[in-house]
Amino acid sequence: MVKKDAGVKIPVLDKDNYFHWKVKMHLHLMSMDERYVDCIEKGPHVPMKLDSRVGLPDDAPDVEIPKPVSEWTVEDVAEVHKDKRTMNILFNGLEQEMFDNVINRTTSKELVKP
Repeated sequence: MVKKDAGVKIPVLDKDNYFHWKVKMHLHLMSMDERYVDCIEKGPHVPMKLDSRVGLPDDAPDVEIPKPVSEWTVEDVAEVHKDKRTMNILFNGLEQEMFDNVINRTTSKELVKP
């Protein structure tokens, strides 16, 4: 089985090609999975569940709260992992000097912030 991105070179950012790199990287990420771009724009996926408040009136609205990791489904894990894949692609598209400046960022959304 051949991977979707087999043979596709990740665009590398240097100090002089940001505009071109951004366009190429966006297309590269979109071609792999549109949700990779969502990770950058919206932040990582956070699995949620409804918190039905015990003791409140029946017409009280339910509130969404983050699921504990122990309650994550296989789909939740896959969605959360997309941000790590996106970060991996972005990190591999940076020259060493630029990588050193963003190495401590923990999400792809943080990674692309100035």
